[in-house]
Amino acid sequence: MPKEPSPTVAFTEPLTSPPRIHQLSTLAELLEVAGTRKRIVEAWGVSARTYDTRKKSPGTCTIEEVQQLARVLQVSEDALFAIVRHQAAPPAATGA
Repeated sequence: MPKEPSPTVAFTEPLTSPPRIHQLSTLAELLEVAGTRKRIVEAWGVSARTYDTRKKSPGTCTIEEVQQLARVLQVSEDALFAIVRHQAAPPAATGA
């Protein structure tokens, strides 16, 4: 059974000239280009340690955190949820 491709989200860095567009498929990649850790920590209202946990294990994100991140970064909630779901899903069983 072929592996499903990872969902992606396009993220634009608005303060660059010209704006850089990133096509990302993991929450960690998105957080890496999203701006400062402080910005996201403040938006989520969590500690830096919790931010690090979310980055390493996207399945630990709350629904509210994903929604807030989508608003802050101006990306589609649906696309962001698809990435988190994909990363949090257990690996597909492989047939022998």
